[in-house]
Amino acid sequence: MHLNVYTHHGRGKTRIPSQAVARGVIPFAVLLCIALLLTGCAGTDQQTQQLNGQLKISGSTALQPLVQVAAKTFMDLHPKTHIIVSGGGSKTGLLNVFQKKSDIGDSDIYADPAIYPDPNMTDHIICVTPFVMIVHPDINITSLTKEQILDIFSTGKITNWDQIKAGLNQPIHPIIRPSTSGTRDTFRKYILGGGDEKGTLLKVDDTQQVVNTVASTPGAIGYIALSALKPTVKAIAIDGASPTATTISNGKYNYWSYEHMYTLGDNLPLMNEFLNFMTSTTVQQEAHQLHYITIDEMNLNQADVIPGSHPQQEALAFSSFHESEVNRREAYA
Repeated sequence: MHLNVYTHHGRGKTRIPSQAVARGVIPFAVLLCIALLLTGCAGTDQQTQQLNGQLKISGSTALQPLVQVAAKTFMDLHPKTHIIVSGGGSKTGLLNVFQKKSDIGDSDIYADPAIYPDPNMTDHIICVTPFVMIVHPDINITSLTKEQILDIFSTGKITNWDQIKAGLNQPIHPIIRPSTSGTRDTFRKYILGGGDEKGTLLKVDDTQQVVNTVASTPGAIGYIALSALKPTVKAIAIDGASPTATTISNGKYNYWSYEHMYTLGDNLPLMNEFLNFMTSTTVQQEAHQLHYITIDEMNLNQADVIPGSHPQQEALAFSSFHESEVNRREAYA
C-alpha cells in the first residue's frame, strides 16, 4: 500500500514519507514538526476567533455618524464583538474616558492636560470635520462674514435679516449648542474670537436636534458638522468660502477641527483593532462619502507619537505637543 500524508501550514504543506506511515513508525522529529505546525495553525484561527468583547464609545456628535457606520461594519466582520456608540458631546466623551465610563471618548477638541492630567490619555486622530453654518430654508442668503456672524451670535448688533439683505424682514433666532459641545467650543474660538453666545440654548448636545430646530424655526441660524447637513436646512458660506479640503488647507475656511478618539492607553486587542479599523481604507472611504476630510486629504503626519504609547498604537497616537491648536493653525494658515 502506498500512502502520502500531508499537513497544511499557510499556503504550503509538509509531506510525511509513506513508508513511515506504512510501518507505523514516524520519527520523533516529524511528530514534533507536525505538532508545531498544527499548534501554529490553531493559534492563528484562535487569534481570529478570540477577537471578542465589548467597547463603549461616547462623545462627539460630529464624529458619531462615522463611528456608528464603522462599528456596524466591524461587528459584521467580528460577530463576537459588541460596540456601543453614543453621543453627548465632546466634553462628555473626554470626561467619560477619563473616568473610565467609556473605553473611547470621541472629541472635536484636544484634551486639556490641566483638566485631564492622566499621562495615559492618548489621542488618536481619525479625520477632519468641516463645520458649516445653517439657516432656515426661507432665508435667501448664500454667505456671511465672520463679523456678521459675531454680530448675530455675540454682540447682538444684528437682530433682523434685513440688516444683511434689504427686504428680508425676518427676526434672527440664533440656536446655541450646550457647553458640552466641541462644535460650540470650536465655533466660539475660531469664528467668534472667544466671544459668548446669545440665543436659544439647546439642553442636549444633539446635532440632529440642531438641524430640526433650525428647519422648524423661521429666521433661525445654527452650526453643525457638514456630515449632518440635510436638505431641510440651507448651508451658508463664511466670507465666501465653503468647507472643502482645499479651502481648509489654504486657510480660507477656518471652521473645522480634527476628530479625536481618546483612550487611556489600555493595550486591549479589541480596542487596538477597532482604532486601526477607523483609519483603514474601508472606513476612510466611508468618511469621504459622509463629507469628512480624510487623513490623506489633509496630509497628516503620523510619525510623531505620544512618548510611552503602546507599540500597537504608534500608527495612530499623536503627540498633543506636535498637533496642538496653535500648530494646527500655523500649519494650515
